[in-house]
Amino acid sequence: MKRSLIALSCLIFSWVGTNAAFAQDDIGRPKLGIALGGGGTRGAAHIGVLRVLEQEGIKPDIVVGNSMGSIIGSLYCAGVPLDKIEKLVVDGRLRKAYAPLPVPIQIMKKAGAKLMIFRKKRQPGFYDGQGLADFINENVPEDKRRIENLSPTFAAVVTNLLDGQAYRLTKGELGQAVRASATLPPILRAVEIDGNVYADGGIRANMPTYPARAMGADVLIAVDVNEPLKKLKPKDLMSYSKTGNRMTSIVLACADELHLKVADYIINPKVAGISLLSKDEDDFKLAIAEGEKAAREMVPQIKSKLASMGIQPRAISQKAVEVVTEQNSKAEDSKAEDSKKSDRDASVPEK
Repeated sequence: MKRSLIALSCLIFSWVGTNAAFAQDDIGRPKLGIALGGGGTRGAAHIGVLRVLEQEGIKPDIVVGNSMGSIIGSLYCAGVPLDKIEKLVVDGRLRKAYAPLPVPIQIMKKAGAKLMIFRKKRQPGFYDGQGLADFINENVPEDKRRIENLSPTFAAVVTNLLDGQAYRLTKGELGQAVRASATLPPILRAVEIDGNVYADGGIRANMPTYPARAMGADVLIAVDVNEPLKKLKPKDLMSYSKTGNRMTSIVLACADELHLKVADYIINPKVAGISLLSKDEDDFKLAIAEGEKAAREMVPQIKSKLASMGIQPRAISQKAVEVVTEQNSKAEDSKAEDSKKSDRDASVPEK
């Protein structure tokens, strides 16, 4: 009996020592960041990328998302399984959150609202976008409905329409932050938060690599879901949707070019041909599959880079994860006050 107690004691001290050492080493090790760009339906590829990286034990410390990247990234950092995220995106629930009513009914609703004599003056928008905020909050655990409670650390990139600058939302209600990051006026109403008027981060920073670096990413993976610009023929633009997609692709490609140079690795799923606003389930599934394929091709290079910096794939117990998360949180809190001005963070106040 005595020998058993001694053996058990040694085992416990060994486990505690190992995990304490792991936690300490984890705090000091280089941080891995992932920047998830916007891209509408093409952004479903982010699910495939994150799935492959997770399978390979490549787990980010920091995730920064814009627009669709913000939607996928926020759910992932809130601990929602990737299989569930895929279902939410593919089966139409996300689309319904964006546009809860068919266009003809929404037109009638808007026309009726104009007849009201006493109505609150608000930012213009065909849809108000609140459905998206509710969608996010309803699909994450209750204790993950604030950005600062997420792990990995998460930020949603937005554009302030008042000063024209890009900001990252790092505190406050998760649903409102994601709603702001994925709002394109006047289709969706711009989001007023704490005296600011926020809209889609893609207006200024579609590929949020600079925000990810500013948050401490030592190694940065950028997931670019926009199609490379290729020369087209006149017959390739013979529809409203094709012309609209082309114009958007040109704007995004020019905006992303500078930001992509900041990344160490660029994962670029082959999603050319998928419309930004496609509602086809097959397009969502294709984007996810292409995300998986593109990520697998980059895994050897990423692992090699991480190994050279002393970062090994993480196959560790949940207990150890909790210890690391707690200590990382304390370390980040101690830095927060010093970085408020230079980081250009913003927050979403509680309602």
